[in-house]
Parts: sequence; C-alpha cells; structure tokens
Amino acid sequence: MKKTALSLLLAAAALFSACGTAPDTTPSATPTPDPAAAAEPTPEPEPVSFPVGHLNDLGQQPDACWNTGEALYELQDVSGNTPEGRVMKTDYATLTQTVYCSVPGCTHDSDACPAYLASDFCTSVMVVDGVVYTYPTELTSVAPDAICRIDPASGKTVVASVPDSIPENCMFYWCDEYALYGAKFGYTPIKHQPNTLYRWDWKNGTVQTIQLLPDEEIVAHDGACFLTCHIAVDEPWPNFATNEQEEAILQHAVWEYSWLDPADGTRELICTQPYVYGSFFGYYDGKICYYGNFRNANTPEQQVDVLCFDTADGQEKTLMENWPCDTSAFVPPTFYPAFSGQSAPLVCAIKNMQTQTYMVDVNTGSWSSLPVLGGIGVQPVAVTDNGRWVVSFNPQERIDPVYHEYLLYDPQVCLAGGSPIAAFAMYTGE
Repeated sequence: MKKTALSLLLAAAALFSACGTAPDTTPSATPTPDPAAAAEPTPEPEPVSFPVGHLNDLGQQPDACWNTGEALYELQDVSGNTPEGRVMKTDYATLTQTVYCSVPGCTHDSDACPAYLASDFCTSVMVVDGVVYTYPTELTSVAPDAICRIDPASGKTVVASVPDSIPENCMFYWCDEYALYGAKFGYTPIKHQPNTLYRWDWKNGTVQTIQLLPDEEIVAHDGACFLTCHIAVDEPWPNFATNEQEEAILQHAVWEYSWLDPADGTRELICTQPYVYGSFFGYYDGKICYYGNFRNANTPEQQVDVLCFDTADGQEKTLMENWPCDTSAFVPPTFYPAFSGQSAPLVCAIKNMQTQTYMVDVNTGSWSSLPVLGGIGVQPVAVTDNGRWVVSFNPQERIDPVYHEYLLYDPQVCLAGGSPIAAFAMYTGE
C-alpha cells in the first residue's frame, strides 16, 4: 500500500513538471573560454646539442700545412705568376715531397689532376680520418664555395657547400673532427663590440652560432674547449669614444682569460691580468704565456718580461726578464702537431728580421738558438710520430721568398745548433 502511494506521487510530480511549465526556446549563450585556462603551455625549445672533438688550428696561407705525424700536407703555388696551386705531400718515412696524385702519366697542371687547383686563393688543406680535403679559409668572392675530398687516384669530389647562413668575410681558423669554426674578420672583432663564432658542421650541413663578448678573442684551445681573452671594464664603452675616454677606461681594465665550451657557450674564468702593454703569445702544456713591459709601461719599446700562468696550480711565474723586444718578436707556434691536439712546451721567437730563431721552454724559462742556414734561422714546422722535428729554411740564393726546403732533426741536436739527420728530397716539377 505504501509502495503504491509513493508511485502515484512521483507520477503526479512528473506530469506537473511536463505540463505546468512552457519549454524555454531561447538559445543558450556559448560560454567564453578563459584564455589562461585553455592555452596549452609552450614547450621549452630543446637545447642545441652537437659533438665537439679535439679542437685544432687550421693552417692559413702561406703556412697552409696539416701534419698527421706520418706526413705533412700543404698547398704549394704552381708558379709565382698564376693563382694555380697543388696539394703536396711530404712523407717522413721516405723523406720525399711529391704531388698528392697517383694518376699514371699525370702532368699535374690541369683539373684532370686530383691535386691541381685552378686557384688556391683563400684555400687550405686538412686531413680528417685519413682523408685529405681542401676548404675555404675565408668567404670572399674569390674563395671556393665548398669542401672537396681529394682522392689521389680518382680526383676531387665536393662533399659540402658553404651554407648561406654563414656571412661573407667569415674566416675559418679552427676545426675538430666534425666542423669548422670561424668568425667574421678573423681573430680580431670590431673594437669594443661583441662578435659571433660560427660552427659549420660540414658533415650534416648545420650551422650553430656562439656569442662572443665584446673584445673577446679565441687565442688557443685545449681538448674540446677554446681559450679566450677579452678586456673587462667597470663601465660600458661610450659610442665613438675618443682616445682620451678609452685610455681613462683602460686604466682600470683587466684581461680575463676563460675556457669557452662551444657546445653550450658557457665560460669558466681562469685568471685576470691588469691591462698593460703586452701580448698573449701562446698556450703550452697548460700554461698561458704572455709578454710585456710589466714593470714600466711608459717605455714599452725597451725591455719585456715573459710570464706564464699555470692552469694546473693557479700560479703565475716569470720565465724571462729583460728580453730586448726592439730586436725580437714572439710569434704564434709554428709546430703542427698531429690531429690529437698535443702541444710542445716550446715558444718560437724570431730575432733580427728572421736571421735567428730561438725556442723558449715554458717549463724552465731556458732558451736555445736554432741553427742558421744560408743566413736564415731554420723554422720549426712539424713534429713526427716518433718525436723528431721537421724544420724549414729558404736558401739565400733562391730569389723566391715562398720557396722552402725541409730538414729532419733530432730535437736536442737542433736546440744545440747541430746538424740535421737528413734533408728531404723536395719536389722540383721534374
């Protein structure tokens, strides 16, 4: 009985709802979504990642060489009257220099020769994984627009074209097993302005950029990092600063030396030095070397000191004092080590317009005079796999200033001014 009454009440309520209220025909408003609630979160861009191998210097003309430890590869002018060039190989085992071509009967004077270049302007040679390549050193109107593989038996093959995203006048000074690294205007940026380092992975065609600081220069490398230095100041540089304004700012400036990791653009400060008359001239065996008149900046033309900062123990020491800089100049290292990137603890110095060459040991501060042949001091070129030195000299009777010959030396004998082990048989075109 209770169940029947309840059923009747529910039925009456349903009938009242259906018949006692008119249906609402007004269209319902579409709700406005909340942009903040509806928007999907924007994913963060994936960090650019690329491999960095053993960084190395790229040879620049006229010293466009590449040392593998077993041989030296270089470009050589066909003659002094044309832009033509050839890829040459100097073999340390056979002590001979030859054109890098094995085509029977080839005369090495046309594109039929694998080693022949119609123009060697803005071109150099490198060896990667045992393969010889030519590449543009600077992107100009006369430079090649591609990297070419040289097969001495079959010819030249284009393996990569220069991407449009790399600007004109970019100069390539460094490389690893994967890429070339360069910057517009080469080593030196526009004064007090930032610069850009371009990384061209010529194996997959991609280009990455690494921002450089104002006045920052890449001066050396170790493993997978670049060594940079830049002028750090306490106040921003004014636009179009006068010499007086610039000198006032530099009174309190310092050189900052840092490791730059090209893979992510991060820097690690190594040391700072007051901004004085002086110059960085090399990084050897973990030591940052520089020279200048640190005791009396008002007479920089008289004497200089040679200092180094040891990155292993964080100590600075004086290598040499009172070097007569009016008769000598330190030069960048002329040794071409093999691709592994090892460096010798020796700094090369030239004195009296190349009539004498000295080698300074950064571990001891001692220096040695290298042999003089034909009135010219020999120049160190490369280190062989068995630790011997290849040195060059230009016989004085030759009128071609680019011409050179190679000698093989035991390092200690060379430092003592002794005689070479042997002379290389240089290619003469015959």
